[in-house]
Amino acid sequence: MLPPQRSLLAFEAVSRLGSIGAASRELHVTQAAVSQQLKNLEQFLNCTLFIRNQRGVTLTQAAQQYLPVVSGSLQHLKLQTQILFGQQQSDVLRIKVNTSICHNWLIPKLADFTSKFAFIKLDLTLVDWPSRQPCTDVDVEITNGFIDSEGTQATPLCQEQWLMVCSPAFKQRHCDALEKNDISQLPAIQVKGYEESWMQWLCHHDIAPVSPNIQLEISNSLHGLEAVKQGIGLMLVRSLVAEKALASGELVLAMAGSMPSDSSHYIITANKRSAKVNFFCDWLEQQNTDNAMLASFSNV
Repeated sequence: MLPPQRSLLAFEAVSRLGSIGAASRELHVTQAAVSQQLKNLEQFLNCTLFIRNQRGVTLTQAAQQYLPVVSGSLQHLKLQTQILFGQQQSDVLRIKVNTSICHNWLIPKLADFTSKFAFIKLDLTLVDWPSRQPCTDVDVEITNGFIDSEGTQATPLCQEQWLMVCSPAFKQRHCDALEKNDISQLPAIQVKGYEESWMQWLCHHDIAPVSPNIQLEISNSLHGLEAVKQGIGLMLVRSLVAEKALASGELVLAMAGSMPSDSSHYIITANKRSAKVNFFCDWLEQQNTDNAMLASFSNV
């Protein structure tokens, strides 16, 4: 069941431009021809796609759901044609991403994306804090929290859990205190800017609310985890950031248990997404669907 190509082109143009007249000018055909192509598509799908009025056309709910599929497919076809026939090497997807999440979570997974979407070139910019005006100079932002902005949308990357981690050697050295849930005298590392505190974590697990001895404060989790690996102390860290180090055995859970995070890392995009942004965001969603490790932490 493959719709007529001319009808799909007319549907995408009218949906994007908001009027039959504008679409006819872009496609270099008459308005009557565009209207006929829309009718052909509606008949083919047996579904109403547009509500026509004096101001133009309005997409029905069915059309709104269908538009990303059509625009993404047409864009994919265009880009692949450009690549195969030498007009363009790749399309660039500009991403601004939190330093810690990029190093510990995104980069280890990127080989999968680049193999599936070789026609998209990635341009990564690393940041520690959310932009005050998101997506003004990039296509996608993945940051720790976000600032509301007109014209953008923010979606949580996943439900994260707070974990208490340390190096294997540190856990062996302080096993008696950790087994007794007594961390009051143990050295610890604190990442600046987190809303959740040691007291919240301890109270969540019904442990005496006496915080550890903070030996080091640091600006991001990436370097905090490096300090943990060197045995400097315990650290509270979100599961998404700690995933790689826990899987490799470089870090271990200092104490069993987790605490749901009130805050999160967010995927931020413009309300109107291009095909390349849809490809990337759909891929990110699939990564979380496949991410069994995070689910297991929530049940620890």
